[in-house]
Amino acid sequence: MDDNELIAFNERLKKSLKIQKVNYSAEPKLDGLGVELIYKNGIFIKGSTRGDGFNGEDITHNLKTIKSIPLTLRRTKVPIPKVLEVRGEVFILKRDFKNLNKKRELNEKPVFANPRNAASGSLRQLDPKQTAKRPLSIYFYDAGLIEGHNFKNHSDFLKCIQNWGLPVNPLIEKVNGAKEIIFYHKKLEADRHKIPYEIDG
Repeated sequence: MDDNELIAFNERLKKSLKIQKVNYSAEPKLDGLGVELIYKNGIFIKGSTRGDGFNGEDITHNLKTIKSIPLTLRRTKVPIPKVLEVRGEVFILKRDFKNLNKKRELNEKPVFANPRNAASGSLRQLDPKQTAKRPLSIYFYDAGLIEGHNFKNHSDFLKCIQNWGLPVNPLIEKVNGAKEIIFYHKKLEADRHKIPYEIDG
């Protein structure tokens, strides 16, 4: 959407909700592979690709090889829900992607076209030991089913999951209204080359 469409959307939202100001969570859209993880009583039990939105591939064992994904959530003052479904994006940092392709060239293997394909292919390996060799990273950004806890808002959710040990993108910001969204977007676009991973929005 361009600026005018975004402003119009914000106005429609205010009118529909009958409020004067709308708060948004603004974040870069990572160019990786969408996944969903399920924790029961704080223990990681299953992970899958987003698939078609209803059915995805079971990649539990491969996700367990990503070092930044905790197998057990960290205990804090906020009780961990009985069931916590979290959605995230698996990606490869630009520098890690270059190093990965260099190694593949040296071993006379075909190189990956882009970091997204590399991340996707890595998570679909039949042998988790092969996935473990790939430099995969992840940021969590959204909730699925939650049983046993209510969050005040999206910012509260992100803060809680980060405290429980799940990585959250540090570039996520709470913004107010259309003007701040546009400012955030333009700043992100200007700094795009400085971001250590690929984004597509």
